[in-house]
Amino acid sequence: MAKSAAKKRREKQLRETGFNPAIKRGGWGTINHMTKTTKTKAELLSSKAKKHKKSHSSGDLENGSFFIPDNK
Repeated sequence: MAKSAAKKRREKQLRETGFNPAIKRGGWGTINHMTKTTKTKAELLSSKAKKHKKSHSSGDLENGSFFIPDNK
């Protein structure tokens, strides 16, 4: 079976520098991959509602128009 290019690079690095890149690889650490779940429908809807919430900084004006009084 042929060696992959990545394996060849790892072996070359080990041969030339004496450093094994496998040492840098971490484990799962504190992550338990069996407990990760997807968001529920309610969570998805609430996040979309928060993301696309309309800005109410304009007050009661729904269409975005405003009135400038003419003081002449």
